[in-house]
Amino acid sequence: MRPLPEFKLHRPTSLGEALELMGALESVKPIAGGTDLLPLIRDRAIAVEDIVDIQELHELKGITIKDGALRIGALTTLTEILESPLVAKIAPALREAVGHIGSVQTRNQGTLAGNLCNASPAADSAPALMVLGAQARVSSARGSRKVPVEEIFAGPKMNSFGKDELVTEILIPELPSGSGAAFEKLGRRRGITLAVVNAAAYIAMNGKKCVDARIALGAIAATPIRLPEVEATCKGKELTPEVIEESSRACYALLNPVDDVRASAEYRREMACVLVNRAIVKAHARAGGGL
Repeated sequence: MRPLPEFKLHRPTSLGEALELMGALESVKPIAGGTDLLPLIRDRAIAVEDIVDIQELHELKGITIKDGALRIGALTTLTEILESPLVAKIAPALREAVGHIGSVQTRNQGTLAGNLCNASPAADSAPALMVLGAQARVSSARGSRKVPVEEIFAGPKMNSFGKDELVTEILIPELPSGSGAAFEKLGRRRGITLAVVNAAAYIAMNGKKCVDARIALGAIAATPIRLPEVEATCKGKELTPEVIEESSRACYALLNPVDDVRASAEYRREMACVLVNRAIVKAHARAGGGL
């Protein structure tokens, strides 16, 4: 294994100090769990002269509900999310997605914010968070802003943040009554594997009719994507098995998947339809409209 190259490590004791360092240093990266960043540095995929270690910023830890939103601090580990009763109650689709990320060791160390900032097209958390309407709060010495999760991804392994910005929390609005969401993943193994395709669906019902739908896919394109055309085929309809099959098959003509060592483009296109179908069925059942 190659050794890490030399860099200077900074350990701020407050968020303000961390943000000042991120703004002042030229070649800098923040580190929390480091499960994505350290391998990239070790393999010389990125070059960095300074690393700001934010692991001791306790104000960025924890899971709470405030102002109608589930708030997950940026330093909350994936294991803590997986074991949280609040997440299980309010965002079971996110819990499903997090359970598919890496190994136990990775989840014990890694964070949800890190999984997003790494900006992998196959990030398991992304489709679930996208259909849940989640946002990231991003801070710098200049102030803070909220960014919808789908706007974080600028390209493969590229996020949209400035080099002086840190994600401080993830916000997930509480789902309205009569709605539900679900996550599905296909990998080459049952565990510790990158997605060949992953998918998430959100369904909101008014009586027997679907009044809102969100569908997202990962590991298909350069970034995780929403499918508004498929969403439109669900809205205003009773989600019978035939309608769900028609909606999920609509994915096929809309997708132009990547073709790589994990799967062919044609296989991904077919499996995207299958996973979207499964996700809609499960989300529909959680919305109270089980078939």
